[in-house]
Amino acid sequence: MCAMGNARGILYVNSKHDNLLRRTTRVAELKETDDGRGWPWLLFDVQLVWAKGSQFLLSGYERRIEGIDTAVNTLQIWFVSVPAPGDLPGVAQTEVAAAEPTDEQIEEALAEASV
Repeated sequence: MCAMGNARGILYVNSKHDNLLRRTTRVAELKETDDGRGWPWLLFDVQLVWAKGSQFLLSGYERRIEGIDTAVNTLQIWFVSVPAPGDLPGVAQTEVAAAEPTDEQIEEALAEASV
């Protein structure tokens, strides 16, 4: 297992076709990172494990290609913390009229997701 560290970037979650597994999968991708790593942050078969406020856990696996015919998959959990609008440099703060979900709404969402 490798540690993700404190990489910051923009998180995208989409369905993509996985050519190795020949199927569609949910992929979390961290773009525009400040880590200097030089390769993409991808988490395949991503699932939401836990969420509270502006923090959540995503589980899945990272894939590293070695050589021309070997893929190494590493199980991972990403801890994601979404900063407040005023905490992002270069981003203007805007008023948002959204309220934090109630415990009842969270329980209902978890029940619908069969978690």
